[in-house]
Amino acid sequence: MNGSEIAWYSHEMCFWHDPGPGSGYVPVGPGVEPLRQFAVDPDLRRAEGLVKASGVLDRYTCLTPAPATDEDLLLVHVPEHIERVEALSALGGGDAGVYAQVNHHSAQAARLAAGAAAQAVRQVLDGRFRRAYCLVRPPGHHAEPDRAMALCLYNNVAIAARAAQRRGARRVLVLDWDVHHGNGIQRVFYDDPDVLYVSIHQDGLFPPASGLVMETGTGAGAGSTLNVPLPPGTGHDAYLAVVSRVVAPAARAFGPDLILVAAGVDAGGHDPMGRMLCTSRTFHAMTSMMCRLADELSGGRIVFVHEGGYSAWYQPTLVLGTASAIAGLPAPQDPFLHALDHLPGQRMQSHQRRVIEHLEARHPLLLRPSAGTGTVGGAADE
Repeated sequence: MNGSEIAWYSHEMCFWHDPGPGSGYVPVGPGVEPLRQFAVDPDLRRAEGLVKASGVLDRYTCLTPAPATDEDLLLVHVPEHIERVEALSALGGGDAGVYAQVNHHSAQAARLAAGAAAQAVRQVLDGRFRRAYCLVRPPGHHAEPDRAMALCLYNNVAIAARAAQRRGARRVLVLDWDVHHGNGIQRVFYDDPDVLYVSIHQDGLFPPASGLVMETGTGAGAGSTLNVPLPPGTGHDAYLAVVSRVVAPAARAFGPDLILVAAGVDAGGHDPMGRMLCTSRTFHAMTSMMCRLADELSGGRIVFVHEGGYSAWYQPTLVLGTASAIAGLPAPQDPFLHALDHLPGQRMQSHQRRVIEHLEARHPLLLRPSAGTGTVGGAADE
């Protein structure tokens, strides 16, 4: 696939957002000594550098996004929330919500992240590109309409989905494979029958008691939320089985005009913010499967938006795996693969399989006849 068909959105200022020196995402305070932050966003610059050095970025058309406008942000957020982020950033820092530290550059970075996602969907829907990847920070899937949360200031993917609806997309599928549950995306679309939100996340990780299998939507949106909470220690085979046996059938039943992927890489096996075992091969395979699904269902229209990823050494390789798959290239070399690939959790275990079987037997969307036919190759069912 050549650069005229796929777009890469990034902005230097996104790397200038820094949630501050703390422990994990907890700011400095009583009992919390200043520490190198897991989520220092200059680490993402190294990821872009690896994609460029490998030659993969040559397959993309590289674009510099414009900041999201107030109109864009107000598709999801209340004015008071936007004002809070802007004011704290102007003051030089503070907590914009719950574990959502900002610095002087954060408001601008957050607008650029949301703007990239909105611009990507508009240009994909307009036919300029078939696929797009947004390498942006801060992340967004925890941000709710009225508050920031857990490093997320504006909900980039939710804003993109609303922008897509404004652009004429009748139905939008949002797949979120960040290791944490995207409570913010779920809250925005929980009663919307035209947005299918599917989250694959580590069971019980964050937020507490969020993303349970029985959370399936409400009102007109009943059945349009699908949570896949996987046990800690889940690896390659189970993730691919979820995409093949849960995501793909749900997508076919739903019939999207556009697919959005909240493409966090913190389910990687070296990530300090999760306890999953995914590798660059996992993300490459899942990305390839979703691109094929987009070709089948949505005219190839698919946009990936970066979310979490906190391993300074492994995040670049995981981003490269994702970017290579979007470009239709083979999985890249992974110098860290040997430390993960032999672990038993890479093969699907019975307690992981039970989650998939429970959803296959009970989720309303998986019980409906498929809108189309076909298979997504490359998945492992066992």
